[in-house]
Amino acid sequence: MNFFDDESKIIEWLQSVKVNKVLLLNDSVAVREIFASIHDPEEWKLWSDSSGKSDPPPDFYNDKLKLMMDVMRIDDHAFESKNGKIVNPTNQRESVIQKQIRKSGLLDSFPNVKNVIVTAVTDLPTDEDHNYKFYYSNFERVLMKHNNQIDLYGKNHPGYKTIFLVLDESSAYFEMESIMDNGVIKGKPHYWFWDNSFVNILKKLNIDYLIWYAPFKYYEVPLGEEKSDLPEVCVIDIKNINQNGSYLNSYDISKMKSVEL
Repeated sequence: MNFFDDESKIIEWLQSVKVNKVLLLNDSVAVREIFASIHDPEEWKLWSDSSGKSDPPPDFYNDKLKLMMDVMRIDDHAFESKNGKIVNPTNQRESVIQKQIRKSGLLDSFPNVKNVIVTAVTDLPTDEDHNYKFYYSNFERVLMKHNNQIDLYGKNHPGYKTIFLVLDESSAYFEMESIMDNGVIKGKPHYWFWDNSFVNILKKLNIDYLIWYAPFKYYEVPLGEEKSDLPEVCVIDIKNINQNGSYLNSYDISKMKSVEL
């Protein structure tokens, strides 16, 4: 079992995010209250955990606020094989390392350590490890799969509003423009929450709110260059998503590169 296979760990990480790293794309009193109910550890106590394998879906619900939430993970590693199976070399490597650590007895020397986070290195070429096409297809596949279960969620919690919490484990991306004389690649950053291709998927969802948690989008720029400050969390009111239309960008897929070149 990998660290983020436990939905409660995702919540714990989300609650550690500073408020200045949270972007409310459709700011309103309702959006603020809903996010605070999850982000604030005290308010989170009002939520019930239903994420066990034998529990009725979705993963969490809040009877006071009449909210229900499903938690999911996406990344830019996984791809569909020729026989239709989802292959994720990074997760496979992480699982192997986790097993090796447990078998080694190393953790016996650190009895107070509750969790071990592994950053697996696959040694794959960048385009086979972090790939924009993989990123987009995983986003579509995972969210639409959960979207197909919403009728079942509604039967378990009739009248409740639905939240998708997406842990986005992808790297940061940029749209390549040119390669400078010093070998530095010039490009513009990828604003995933304003990517027209991703937003079109969101418009298909039968949910009320999306919390898009992307904690691993780090990148550096040459000294003296201006760096865009990317959020770690974006909260989107799906019903009002068209209000963001003027900010949307269309990116050239052939030029999209991970910063982990």
